Amino acid sequence: MKIKSFLVIVLWMAAIVSPALAQGAEDQNVWNVYCSGDGSRCTVAKEPSGDLMFTVFPGKVDLNTVQTWMQANGYPAQPAVWNVYCNGDSSQCTVSKEPTGELMFPQFTGKVTWDTATNWLASWRDNNKPKVWNVYCNGDSSQCAISKETSGFLMFPQFTGKVDWDTAQEWMASWNGKGTSSGQSTAIGNGTAHTYNGIEFQVEGVALKANAEQTTASIDLEGQKADAVHVLEFAGWSTGVPDNVKVGHINVWYEDGSYETVDLIMGVDIAEWAYDRAEIQSELRHSKVAPAYSWPSTASSAYEYQGHYFYAKVDTDPSKPLDRLELVLDPNEQKIQIEIRAITLEA
Repeated sequence: MKIKSFLVIVLWMAAIVSPALAQGAEDQNVWNVYCSGDGSRCTVAKEPSGDLMFTVFPGKVDLNTVQTWMQANGYPAQPAVWNVYCNGDSSQCTVSKEPTGELMFPQFTGKVTWDTATNWLASWRDNNKPKVWNVYCNGDSSQCAISKETSGFLMFPQFTGKVDWDTAQEWMASWNGKGTSSGQSTAIGNGTAHTYNGIEFQVEGVALKANAEQTTASIDLEGQKADAVHVLEFAGWSTGVPDNVKVGHINVWYEDGSYETVDLIMGVDIAEWAYDRAEIQSELRHSKVAPAYSWPSTASSAYEYQGHYFYAKVDTDPSKPLDRLELVLDPNEQKIQIEIRAITLEA
């Protein structure tokens, strides 16, 4: 598609869409179409990503409008960039753009749209419902959480064997209805139990990585509900990035297509993980952030030092089922890497 004809179509569609924008609810007008410079590739999104940064509409519009534009101009309404990756026994699966950790076995021979991938996952949940969960409580049952393994003082299982997610959630709903304490949390994955600011984490229970080769990474939240999503994150190869630079953001998507987001700002809520390594002190250009988790390391150093993970929180609507968490690297910071190593859902 030539640039000239592309711009003509854009202006024509913008003229049609403008009256509709005034009629629609303001909170629904959060979408745009972002294209590459030559108009050869376009996608529906709420924010630009990578080289897909040129907007079709002068302002945000509703989802139907952008999908209509995509179809009218020969693009798929949704980009086919997803797959479903499972572990070896298919007891765990997630929608993602690339394999992550033990979730490495694709369920489609090629990339598919988001709807196709999530429909497959919904069918898998209904037909499979892997029994890998339990509810673990402390000694007096004043605190309980859904998890795959025991964690800290939450060591007393409420089922004699592993159950599916729905069964565990039903037990928790019944338990919460008895007037027990609120503020329960579910740590994702199985790693090292760690508590920060009263939030239980499983450190290394997840591994999301975004860099120049893969600018986004995501994990399926399986329709769970939460008041907040807590994460432990860090940056690498970031010594030269100064304070107050946005290096990325975290999106938490709901099943209805809306989402919450929080920016990762260097020197505020994210920093170089090896900040204390002696050899890089002269290279550091950002402030040290209070760590949420630390461990001894000698990586790339003649001396032992403390490695650090940092804390971020995304507030969510507890009435809406969660779809996925997405880690996104800022397009202006392609030389660094950002990662998430722990996620906990606060109920």
